[in-house]
Amino acid sequence: MVMGRIVTNQAKCRDCYRCIRTCPVKAIRIKTGNKEEVHAQVLDDFCLMDGACVLSCPQKAKQVESDIPQVKYLLKQAVPLAASVAPSFAASLPLNNPEIFPGLLRKMGFKLVQETALGAELITSDHRTSKSNQPEIDSACPVIVNLVEKHFPNLIPMLSDSVSPMIAHGRYIKANNNNLPVVFIGPCIAKKGESLNNGIKDAVDFVLGFDEIWEWIEESGIDINSNGQAYFDEPIPNLARLFPVEGGMLRTTFPEADKFDVDVSSITGLENCISFLEHISNEGKSDLPQLMELLACSGGCIGGPRTATETDVFIKRQKIIKYFNSNKQHLNKDSKKQLKEIFLPPSMLHRKYLNKRLERLNPSQEEIKEILAKTGKYQPEDELNCGACGYDTCRDKAVAVYQGIAEVQMCIPYMRKRAESLSNVVLNSMPNGILIVDNKLNILEINPRAKEMFQCTGQEVTGRHLDCLIDPVHFQKARQEQQLLNVLSNYTQYGLTTREIIFPLKSEQLVVGIFVDITSDQRHKEQLDQMKGQTIERAQEVIEKQMKVAQEIAGLLGETTAETKVLLTKLIQLMKEPPAPDERGPEDR
Repeated sequence: MVMGRIVTNQAKCRDCYRCIRTCPVKAIRIKTGNKEEVHAQVLDDFCLMDGACVLSCPQKAKQVESDIPQVKYLLKQAVPLAASVAPSFAASLPLNNPEIFPGLLRKMGFKLVQETALGAELITSDHRTSKSNQPEIDSACPVIVNLVEKHFPNLIPMLSDSVSPMIAHGRYIKANNNNLPVVFIGPCIAKKGESLNNGIKDAVDFVLGFDEIWEWIEESGIDINSNGQAYFDEPIPNLARLFPVEGGMLRTTFPEADKFDVDVSSITGLENCISFLEHISNEGKSDLPQLMELLACSGGCIGGPRTATETDVFIKRQKIIKYFNSNKQHLNKDSKKQLKEIFLPPSMLHRKYLNKRLERLNPSQEEIKEILAKTGKYQPEDELNCGACGYDTCRDKAVAVYQGIAEVQMCIPYMRKRAESLSNVVLNSMPNGILIVDNKLNILEINPRAKEMFQCTGQEVTGRHLDCLIDPVHFQKARQEQQLLNVLSNYTQYGLTTREIIFPLKSEQLVVGIFVDITSDQRHKEQLDQMKGQTIERAQEVIEKQMKVAQEIAGLLGETTAETKVLLTKLIQLMKEPPAPDERGPEDR
């Protein structure tokens, strides 16, 4: 499967599945298992490029490849460029006077500024001269062409082989202006894909949305209010300026036709178009109008996704009609003559279509049952068909899982039930007590261990104030200061000592308390402290007795030593004294 020109910003995608819900052909693949892949991927093989996913994404994660950088670069290098402006511009830009828009484009550097409606004039002229013998579906809308080629290829023979006004005008500009590069400016995302299609990619070089060009104008600093009325370069289109509104193509092709004529029909809105194509695909082609104008956007091209205004379709339609009526006066004889003289060879006004349908694998009923069973759906009554995953029914989602574009865990009710079940298992199995209270300290949840610790039942305390169990002072402090507390508490009434971790859940306005029973540890500690105290006391007694004995021994030793010292001192002194005369020996005489 090929990834689309509409890409997903992985950092912004939140897996809300809204893009799947809004995509009429489910051209979205959800893949979250591989970190290298984005969450929601647009599949070009099936994508209509109608832009529903881009508009609906609340995170703005869907983005369309932009040609703005290339166009800016070329204009900065003074490369001549032509602007082909879609006729819905009068309703798609926040301008009080839409007639100043050509002048703004010239200030930005565009050499030639013409209306794409000129291409529509060429197409409708070709329609009038080449009548078909069978009912035709007009091909001006690239979303409808994508729809037929990719999803209703059996109806390709019914597609008008005329190119779109954008392609016709691009070729006209190049043929009359030395192959001047063309920048199409319009409200359509699908034009980007159309400009790159084989067989017609010679016509337009770049595609910009009205929203992109308006953002560019604002960034450029051009004083919009200082610009006066400026006309588009000739030739000037006529009825084709009505092309972007519902019935505009029919009005341009057959001015004399009544809107209730059974030979012509106009259908807008993608759901309506799909319903109509399904009808003629299944019920046959009898009693069909000769020419059918199908436009994917509600109300016509004025309802396109790339506009710079938020006004409703009715207001936009009125603006187009007002612009058309106000410019009739410019259609003088010379301009009418120029309009009649515009020409392209028939070969440049026609195209061929391809069968681009890729068959998706379809599971058997047994395989669908196996996939459904993975999300707890065993019986038909288990299938909620809530659409939260983006698919209309649980079976549609099971088929998508089989095809590899959806995942089993996309079933939100199942995942919620599973998460709640797992959280309950964890909560009920916790070896520590858990108490959850609301902002008013009313007990919301108490797990079995906490019931055991505080000697109560859930029915007794759930919904009551926390003070029916314990002093709420620590919970109050955690709530008021919005911080985690780690405290030690002694509940004598329960014979309980706990280590408590109490913290607030700001987003939920809850306070959670985790109670670790340390009663036995505290008793062991007290016993150990008591034993240590007793040991120290006995040791102190022994030390005191030993000191007393030592002191007594030291006293005795001290007295004896003193007497001995006196005696020895006297002896030494006697030994040092000389003897008396009568005591001298014969040798001394």
